[in-house]
Amino acid sequence: MILLKIWNGFKFLFLGLIFLTISITLWYIISDPYDSPLTNIIGIPNYNYIPDIKKLKEEGKLQEALELTRFVLRHPDMPGQEEAKALEKELETEINSLWGKAKRAAKGFITGSGNSIEELGGGIASDMIFWGDFRDLIKQGYFSFTGQETDPVISALAGIGLLTEVFDFADWAPAVLKAFRKVGALSKKFADFIIATAKSSSKIGKLDEGLKIVLKNLSGLVDKMGLARSATVMKHIDTAEDLASVAKIAEKNADTVYLMVKNGGPEGVSLLKQLGNTDEGIKVMNEAVKKGPAGIQWLKKGGSGRKYVIGTRFVARVIKNLRLERPQQFIKTLIANYPQLKMFFYIIIIISFIISLLAFFKSLMYFLSLFTPKKLRTTTASVN
Repeated sequence: MILLKIWNGFKFLFLGLIFLTISITLWYIISDPYDSPLTNIIGIPNYNYIPDIKKLKEEGKLQEALELTRFVLRHPDMPGQEEAKALEKELETEINSLWGKAKRAAKGFITGSGNSIEELGGGIASDMIFWGDFRDLIKQGYFSFTGQETDPVISALAGIGLLTEVFDFADWAPAVLKAFRKVGALSKKFADFIIATAKSSSKIGKLDEGLKIVLKNLSGLVDKMGLARSATVMKHIDTAEDLASVAKIAEKNADTVYLMVKNGGPEGVSLLKQLGNTDEGIKVMNEAVKKGPAGIQWLKKGGSGRKYVIGTRFVARVIKNLRLERPQQFIKTLIANYPQLKMFFYIIIIISFIISLLAFFKSLMYFLSLFTPKKLRTTTASVN
């Protein structure tokens, strides 16, 4: 009986401490002024993208280089403004050269290969008619006959292209995927997905539902980002879920999506999926990409803009989150976006505090009953 009372005393004492901690913590969080995670990244200097632009220009990725140049010019606080202006003129002149455009487009149309936007566009244009798909199927058949390595993705997509044309399904997305494959812009995992869904489509005589969703998301991505930047992003897309998340965020800010992936690779895609569901997360990423690779590393290491934690055990996760003030930051962000929720948290504080007082009182009564006369203990027990 005595041991039971001691156990109940400590049980209610512990319960009281939990609810007292909850009430004090919530009071501290909602009473402390909101500190946007953007304030914690200001100390990182803005990245100089000029060397990256020049490298893209040397590689023949003129449209991608031009888009990055324009990103720099849209942000006057970015370094290299004068060089960016000069590069913009050079790139526009080279891209808009009629002879250069025609030559690159013709190469893409005939061979189905290339790095420039015109070469990719020419390859896609050829796929919109029977020529491109027949050309690729014949090439893959020739490679197989002569013992050379074939590309199952190209063969599968060529078959899908013919299938959509037969059924009068006017969608250029399969041609875009084929063009991306030829320039090495599809990951192995994503290529395997394409092969599997293409085979399924061929068996049932129409597009597989999973493939149809992928083609729709790809169309949206290219519509917002253009072919050149989409090709860079697609290199690090592994799943249909990745593509869906990235395409959704690209609707809000294509520059951020491109630079998150360009600077972060697969980790950039992961961060986009983690932070892209909130306006605050997108604001933080908008600022982080101006910092270049350092901004991505800041997010990766748990900068206050990163709202979620993945891959830890439950207890370790709780301790780490509390230590890094992530739940606190989340609640502050929530109240900043929805001020009406502040009253809701005040009610929780009051209820938690009352529960803690009742638990402490109950604990005290159990402990006091150990030292009271037997008659009084009996009375106390009957009351309880």
